[in-house]
Amino acid sequence: MLLPRLPSSWTALSCIVVLLVPSSLSATPPNPAAFENSAVVRSIELGGATTQITTSYTVRSLQNKNEVYVFALSKEDASKTSWMEAKLKGSNTPLELKRSTDTDEPITFYELSFPKPLKNNETLTLVLSTIQAHASEPLPATVRQTEPQALAYETGAYVISPYDTVIQRLKLKAPSPDIVSFIDTSTLSKFAEPGSKTAVKSGATVTYGPFRNIRNSATPLFLQDEQELVGVHYLYENTVITIPELRRSAEISHWGSNLNIEEQVWLRNDGAGLKGHFARIEHLRQQVQPQSAQPYILKDVVVNLPSNVRDPYYYDTIGNVSTSRFRPATTRNVAGKKSSPLERLSSLELRPRYPLMGGWNYTFTLGYDMPLEDWASYDAAQGAYVVAIPFLTAIPGAAYDDVEVKVVLPEGASIVEVHPPFDTTIEYQRHYTFLDTVGRPTVVFKNKNLTDKHTGLIYITYKVDVRAHLQKPLAVAAGFLGLFLVATSFRRLDLRIHTNKKKQA
Repeated sequence: MLLPRLPSSWTALSCIVVLLVPSSLSATPPNPAAFENSAVVRSIELGGATTQITTSYTVRSLQNKNEVYVFALSKEDASKTSWMEAKLKGSNTPLELKRSTDTDEPITFYELSFPKPLKNNETLTLVLSTIQAHASEPLPATVRQTEPQALAYETGAYVISPYDTVIQRLKLKAPSPDIVSFIDTSTLSKFAEPGSKTAVKSGATVTYGPFRNIRNSATPLFLQDEQELVGVHYLYENTVITIPELRRSAEISHWGSNLNIEEQVWLRNDGAGLKGHFARIEHLRQQVQPQSAQPYILKDVVVNLPSNVRDPYYYDTIGNVSTSRFRPATTRNVAGKKSSPLERLSSLELRPRYPLMGGWNYTFTLGYDMPLEDWASYDAAQGAYVVAIPFLTAIPGAAYDDVEVKVVLPEGASIVEVHPPFDTTIEYQRHYTFLDTVGRPTVVFKNKNLTDKHTGLIYITYKVDVRAHLQKPLAVAAGFLGLFLVATSFRRLDLRIHTNKKKQA
């Protein structure tokens, strides 16, 4: 995305660029006669804070030169969906996918553009991958310290689509075969074969269907009259990690050739809450007898960092936390070429001061330095620098509610281009630190409802002329010169009271 050159007088919050433009959304409904779904299979991997969903569509074109296929999600599913990607089966290249209706509508449509138009009766298989955040809830909401944790997930039994569907199935896969219960309703037999079971449990998987001959289901009337609610109540032996707020700062220093990353993290265990009081003796007993420990109690967090990280630090509101452990990764040189810092990752184990029960919070700050030459390069053709900044340090399985990433450029830099890894809100500010005169240009990215899939790189192209490089040492020299002149003036200034000796004589 090419951004206009910013004037020198811009101030904090001078402009906001929103990449999701509601005015560009099209309200044209999809054509139900364009495609037919020969088979639809939705597989839902149940988890904690995030739920991974993979839907396979075997579609048949009913017209010539079909270029766009439309997916549909209900309002509830669209509000929970934080990440979405569509591919052709067997391909690793994502297809262009954009939302064509607003999420406030009862049904949200997403348009997928094919690499080439489809002919009449041509078939292919599309794979839609999505991640939902906060889709599972603890049931019961509170448990005792020695009791296991169970979560409940509910969804619609039928995969809605603006096209007719010949056959479809829904599979809910729990982390283990320990399924407490699942919804099995007789009303699901409307689209099922006579005499067949509509819900079957096999190991850790509950399968609903097959359902046959479902007409255009992407309508409010179908959701109200035909859609049925199904779900699974399952044991979950891992922590449900939520990051309600993350403030990330990346500061670039040319003089020190350094890239500093600092994160302020608000962490919460969204698992089942604690019933009664916390027993320290019981917690110590579980540490001695691991077989009796409840794994959903958060005791530590493992964060993967780039291999070139140096001088990591970790502290909370009290001070430095000495229970962390850092395991650096070694970089490899292949045929004299240095490997990317993201090919091999360092590991930082963070252990809070106390175990986090369900509903408990913990706030901490994580920071580290990295060599700037591993993340920035100079483009001689443009006479500009190009820097790549990781959007966030992902915690596996965590859901991020509110994320702010601030990239602080060198003083005197002028921004040429900004390329975020996905749709986001961009703000421009000024940041002042030690020995700054006019402040440093700062690009702020804001997002909500993210997951560990949003770990792409932010690319920023900026220019810094020679005068800007010399601005700081000249400011320091001018400051010392001013102090010297002031000290010299005070030295030569005589404030004593002198008497006139002639008049006294």
